[in-house]
Amino acid sequence: MINYLKSYFERIKATKQVSKDNGINWLIPFFNSFLITVILSFQLSNGIWFMLETWQSGQIYEPFYMQYLWQIPYVTIILTIITFTIQDKLILFFIKLNAFTNKQILKAISKADMFLWRRYGKENMITNAIWKVQMKYMNRSKREKKAISFAFVACLGLYYCVTFIY
Repeated sequence: MINYLKSYFERIKATKQVSKDNGINWLIPFFNSFLITVILSFQLSNGIWFMLETWQSGQIYEPFYMQYLWQIPYVTIILTIITFTIQDKLILFFIKLNAFTNKQILKAISKADMFLWRRYGKENMITNAIWKVQMKYMNRSKREKKAISFAFVACLGLYYCVTFIY
């Protein structure tokens, strides 16, 4: 068991290297895979509870072990199983997905810049606008950067919570 945990943590560390090679921040794919794992475990545990309800209502009498089946924390069990078996593969999937998405976005920006250059004769309109926004962010104080980052993460967390509820 100890060897499995050591190799598991080595695989997680290897995903950090893969994300560094692809130019992706490691925390984004990690949190995406963790949120997918949590949502998947909730959905699977709801399926188990639905199955237990159907099974219990289909019986004439209630077996003695039924109360114990209802008390098992299925969410925690499923979350643990998914985390220790396929979490590293989910992280790798999201790293590849983010790298692919970044490449496609950069291609789209360069195509749009090329279209605007042909149409209006101005070079790199979109790229320069992005650069200006980035420079405005970088010229802010450390405190303001943290506040902006915190607000962004809070909005992202709120979005995940709202989409999870509905």
